[in-house]
Amino acid sequence: MTTGLQGLLVVVTVVALAPFLARSLHGRVPAVALLMLGGIAVGPSGLGFLQPNAATDLFANIGLGLIFALIGLTIDQKTLGDTAGRLGFLGWLATLGIGTLLAALLPLGDGLRPVALVVALSSTALSTLLVILRESGEWQAPLGRLLLSAGTWGQLGPVLAVALLLGSADPRTMVLSVGLVALVAWLLATVPGQISGHSAWTWLRDVAGATPATPLQLIYLLIVGLIALSKVLGVDILMGAILAGLVMRRFIADPQTSEALKHLEASSYGLFVPLFFVVAGSRLDLASVAAHPWGPLLCLMGIVLIRGLPQFLLYRRALPDRTERLRFCLLVSQSLNLPIVVGYLEVQAGLMSPQVEAALVGGSLLSVLLLPALAMTLRR
Repeated sequence: MTTGLQGLLVVVTVVALAPFLARSLHGRVPAVALLMLGGIAVGPSGLGFLQPNAATDLFANIGLGLIFALIGLTIDQKTLGDTAGRLGFLGWLATLGIGTLLAALLPLGDGLRPVALVVALSSTALSTLLVILRESGEWQAPLGRLLLSAGTWGQLGPVLAVALLLGSADPRTMVLSVGLVALVAWLLATVPGQISGHSAWTWLRDVAGATPATPLQLIYLLIVGLIALSKVLGVDILMGAILAGLVMRRFIADPQTSEALKHLEASSYGLFVPLFFVVAGSRLDLASVAAHPWGPLLCLMGIVLIRGLPQFLLYRRALPDRTERLRFCLLVSQSLNLPIVVGYLEVQAGLMSPQVEAALVGGSLLSVLLLPALAMTLRR
């Protein structure tokens, strides 16, 4: 068996076993954390069954694109512009500002770009937050609505920052490239609506609806197309992926009943997305964590400091009860996807050391394991 096929077999095995372990733990440990831990166990730092190779990297990058396409699809644009949305945007800007100030003042050492660390720590794990709000029944509560808006900006803002700040191209060229990708996405989102009454559009819609698989194939074409355009223009692929999700949102009237979306989520969360987290976990340098055990704890402290503290001050009027405000700060500070993605991309580009990546990923894992549990114990 070739190394690539052996690696894929190991990854798929971990992906298949993770749900059974999650159910046996009664949901006390997030599935993403289990997948990361499984990747660590089978990777070079563990049993050595999984070694980095081109095949697993290819599927991991597909999973990475799907993660952010689905995030873009879950973003309700109404949450971005109301009062809660404005507070969420200001909260993320405050996070970015405080993080930038601390990065300039503190001796961070070598092996990383300070801007990459700040962007990674400024994010919120929106997918995990959505699960917590559904399970706690606080989806429609005032706290839940504020969390949803803050989490949306905490996911969308860092993705835009990754595209604009972490690229290697000239800043002016990068802005133009990002603008071009956004323009193409805007045309894809608006032009079909303008020609919806034309006979050609009616014919295309009938053809697309002829079989259940065709809408799903068109969705994948949209995602891959915008990711490919981002890659050609030198823009981070996350930008194209999340814009693909935002475009899809325009054509799905009710995400809860869309069959195409259900098929997309099943294929994504069933294989590609978990596969990314297993591969990312396998790349974690466990030896460096053992040699520097304080690294993940320092990153966890950094997440709470730059993400949670500004919210406690900013939301004084929106959440006058201090306990509720503290719960809000803890829940909005959990961060997983972006630190993993930023570390993964920076190490691949040779701009971050594996030791720093290990501390960053370890701190983000602690944030989703500890902060939501602490927030739930404070619930009245």
